[in-house]
Amino acid sequence: MPEIRTREVLQSVLLQTLARTKAGMQIHSAYDEVESNYTFPQEWYREIPASTGYDELERKGLDWRKVPQEKLVELVPTEPQWQNELRWARNDLRKAGYLDTAAPRGVWRLTPKGMSAAGNPSQHLTVEERRIATPVTPKPASKTKTAAPAGMSHRESLQTKLATLTSSMSLPDLQLLVDIARSIRLRAVEQ
Repeated sequence: MPEIRTREVLQSVLLQTLARTKAGMQIHSAYDEVESNYTFPQEWYREIPASTGYDELERKGLDWRKVPQEKLVELVPTEPQWQNELRWARNDLRKAGYLDTAAPRGVWRLTPKGMSAAGNPSQHLTVEERRIATPVTPKPASKTKTAAPAGMSHRESLQTKLATLTSSMSLPDLQLLVDIARSIRLRAVEQ
């Protein structure tokens, strides 16, 4: 299987995201849009030091690549790797003339050339890369109870759905989900 070209995939994702608004997007709004509309490979959700975190770790004599994930998030501010890579993809798009350099600070906006490229942003991607760069379309919630797939109990079906959901979550979001589940369980036990 060919290696996934992270930067190219994120360029496609960013073109599609920014094409939704001519006025551009604040950086954090772009992150939110990307996070809610795309599912990336699990390793892209790995936490890495935020910009100042590298210096802090260096002062402590630590190499961030050798620090376990759980300890890293305790030591310094971190961010998901995909956010860091998205900024690099944004820089590449800017150099190619797809992003408006006259946009206000903190706003990412496409140029006419960028809008044109957003029309077919994944033309040079492999099939697997296109799958990643395709927005997830949420399925409408069903009001009726559906049967579990053949050969699978309802519990197994729910466990499969939960595994799919949690495999794409960042560590802080997963921790929040665990805390909510514990809270619900405690309330049920108390009643």
